[in-house]
Amino acid sequence: MTSALDHCEIIGAAGYATGHFGVLDEAFAQRFGKLTDWLNAHGNFSASQVTVARKQLLQIVITRVLLAADRKRIPAIAAEKIERPVFVIGYSRTGTTLLHSLLAEDEANQAPLWWHSHQPSPPPGERPVARERLDLARREIERMLDLVPGMMAMHPYWDKGNDALIEDEEIHTLDFQNTYPTLLYQVPAFPVMGASEDPAAAYLFQMQFMQHLQWNLPQRRWVVKGCFHQFYLKQLFDAFPDALCIWPHREPIEVHTSTLAITAVLYGALTDGKMDWRQFGATYLQSMREAVKAVLADPLIEDPRIIHLRFKDLAKDPVAAIQSIYTRAGFPYTVSFEQKMRSWLADPSNQPDRYGRYPYSLEPFGLKSEEVAAAFSEYSRRFGLG
Repeated sequence: MTSALDHCEIIGAAGYATGHFGVLDEAFAQRFGKLTDWLNAHGNFSASQVTVARKQLLQIVITRVLLAADRKRIPAIAAEKIERPVFVIGYSRTGTTLLHSLLAEDEANQAPLWWHSHQPSPPPGERPVARERLDLARREIERMLDLVPGMMAMHPYWDKGNDALIEDEEIHTLDFQNTYPTLLYQVPAFPVMGASEDPAAAYLFQMQFMQHLQWNLPQRRWVVKGCFHQFYLKQLFDAFPDALCIWPHREPIEVHTSTLAITAVLYGALTDGKMDWRQFGATYLQSMREAVKAVLADPLIEDPRIIHLRFKDLAKDPVAAIQSIYTRAGFPYTVSFEQKMRSWLADPSNQPDRYGRYPYSLEPFGLKSEEVAAAFSEYSRRFGLG
């Protein structure tokens, strides 16, 4: 390696870029330093790759500095109350994006969008958002998609551009509590997103981010989603005690075959094909087996604040599934909301196969359906997925 990433230098550069110094705490610097240490040890970057990676990491730090500076400048942001938020939780490829998309059609709800995580400052409630600011965010998603051929057949919702819904792991990455690829796509080697070392701090930052977007605007119910929340139910409910969680469950072979494929398409492209996918498949299966075992042992999965549903029921009649959720949650369910959901479902621009369908298989990852089924048999029995 001809050069290295220096987290202290990048944080200093963010200060000069924004005019704000000393607004980030030491814990942020430590998390960022741990990431740059990993990149320096595993990336094997050329000098030009370090330059590109540094620029993208600098942008994340700049965004984080501006959020902190806005919060200091406008104390009222910290007084915003996040009331009865809805968290769509559960493993990727289980219908969480469909649920999130339909819930976002309710005028009583609001969801974080692509431009919110890429151009959040100044707060949207302070002044009208400049068109050029939105253009900067839109160009970012276009650059990312240009680097990932094949992705749109697997996750077509990114074609919504600035209005694409984002996952909570992306929000957490702004605080380096995770490594979400949409914010790191110009870093040609980085850890596949995973567990947060300090989930309590991650949820605290998420609350601050939601307060930032909500301040000085008409208050609506937040609907957010993430594929790691089920691992951190205690910390989630500690931060958001009145939250409602909606957790769809899908047959494990379908879930993990699809998850492995989208991981390969996305990370394979962004890391210049440097990953050994058969080795990754074995590691993934083992880590997910242990993670799901821990989830099943958590008594909070029985908490009444969680609504469980099966993917096949959601797919069969999404509108009926959401109406049932609203009834159980005590949320007002309006004719207008139902009409908007039905219009969304009927719109060709929202069809999941609008870019074609991907033929999923376990074989490229050195796995067999029998071993995947066996690894998650207890999960299947627990949620009636047989």
